Amino acid sequence: MHKKQNILLFILLISVSIVFSGCTSATSQKDQITIVGTADIQGLMEPFKQEYEINGSKVEIMGGGISRIASVLKQAKSENPSGTFVLSSGDDLMGRYFHTFKGEAIYSLMSESGYGVYAPGNHEFDKGTEVFAKSLDYASFDTICSDLIVEGTALEGRCVSYKIVNANGAKIGFFSLMTEDLPLITSPGKVKLSADNTVSARKMVEVLKGEQCDIIIAVTHIGLDQDKSIAQKVEGIDVIFGGHSHEVTKQLVRVGDTLIVNGGEEGSYVLKLLLHLDNNHRIKKEEAEYFLIPVIDPITADKKVETILEAYKAQLPATVVLGKTTVEWDLTTDALRKGESSVADLINDLLRDKFSVDIVMNNGGAFRGKKVYPPGNITDTMLHEIDEFSNNAYMMNIKGKYLQQILEHSAASYGRGGLMQVSGIHYTIDLSKQPQVIKHNDDGSWTIEQAGERVSNIDIVMPDGSLAPVEDDKVYKVLSNAYLVTHSGDGYFWFEQYGTDKKNTYTTFYTVMAGYLEKHTVMDPKPVDGRLKILP
Repeated sequence: MHKKQNILLFILLISVSIVFSGCTSATSQKDQITIVGTADIQGLMEPFKQEYEINGSKVEIMGGGISRIASVLKQAKSENPSGTFVLSSGDDLMGRYFHTFKGEAIYSLMSESGYGVYAPGNHEFDKGTEVFAKSLDYASFDTICSDLIVEGTALEGRCVSYKIVNANGAKIGFFSLMTEDLPLITSPGKVKLSADNTVSARKMVEVLKGEQCDIIIAVTHIGLDQDKSIAQKVEGIDVIFGGHSHEVTKQLVRVGDTLIVNGGEEGSYVLKLLLHLDNNHRIKKEEAEYFLIPVIDPITADKKVETILEAYKAQLPATVVLGKTTVEWDLTTDALRKGESSVADLINDLLRDKFSVDIVMNNGGAFRGKKVYPPGNITDTMLHEIDEFSNNAYMMNIKGKYLQQILEHSAASYGRGGLMQVSGIHYTIDLSKQPQVIKHNDDGSWTIEQAGERVSNIDIVMPDGSLAPVEDDKVYKVLSNAYLVTHSGDGYFWFEQYGTDKKNTYTTFYTVMAGYLEKHTVMDPKPVDGRLKILP
């Protein structure tokens, strides 16, 4: 469930020491603004074990947790009471506390922790706009929806277009940006983006400059690459505090005259940015100080937040039931690596429907669980066990001629994790024939040493359900997981090498299944339909 975090020892020691030393710059607090906050907590209110790399050795440390995050935030506020702003760049409404309490628990805890400026992420809309809007009943922070059209929806009157505050002599304007993939990856209903990110950013800079703001800060949920792009294209943004791509900026990123930080995920880090001001109340960009603070020992829990958390924790059911199934779910290794899997069919079909792609291809090893789940309740734990790796789904375009080679590699991987489970395409494997052989060269490239002759009857499923042969020169819209697309996992180098227009959907097996169960009470894998045939 949790991605591995690699951080350097000096970052750990120096950053944590800042929290407890109360260390601030020699600059007077009257000439300083402090920006502190998090990104993509994803509903993880309690600490959890993470793997850190320290001096070349991997160790597991309990990290994160809203009570310890609160300690860091409140410490920052105490150091500069009139000039500290606590931000979140969204994707906080997820997980057990969200499923059980909707937004009540998470936003109550964040409010007590001191958050003041909030830019929603796509996951805030996972249960629909109405649930998100109701969640804001428990929020004391200002929610900014600069580029969202909310009129006529439950969010109307619940969020603001921008926020302006006066602090330590400076007039500071905050605005937000939402991922342009919002309608693709969640359920915003009638909420729509008003324009693309660049147009929206330019408009908000113009508005805030018109309001005579000395400092303009964008709180974004668009990903680090897009943050950098906005900084290049739009003048006048002093700071971008971002999230969405789960990347951690270990150092302050400078693009032109814009400072950029991104906060990772799951509450593993708090970001702290000290901004020193000149006599005109503008930021001295060259003197900006940035601290990446891992939320680990010796940081202790804030007692008030911990008390609130414990009260909610006591009400959590032993397991969170998301829905029901009337059939067995066979997630055994053989079921996924030696033939067509009904569970893989289900998940791949959900992904294909959600993203309207031609084909979905996921290696059998991406589906976990390693057992047969009986009919009955579908729990949060069950879905996390199936989606052990939490790999994001990637969309791309790829020519048909490479599909043949990809499926030959699948055939050569029979019995291993590389056997490809699919949606939108049918193929047959004849195990009696010559397998494909590939080689990973010393320079990192790949070579097909033996073409393979195991695969036949490759057909694309057409919109009307009929089958049509794959065309070598036709470009197909394909979806697969990050392990295959960005790391050539299991030897599938074709996606990384030949796929074009790649796009991270930030959607996992878990989120697509949980999303389905938001609208349906029963989720049953259907009997296999012959999309993958194995001939002995």
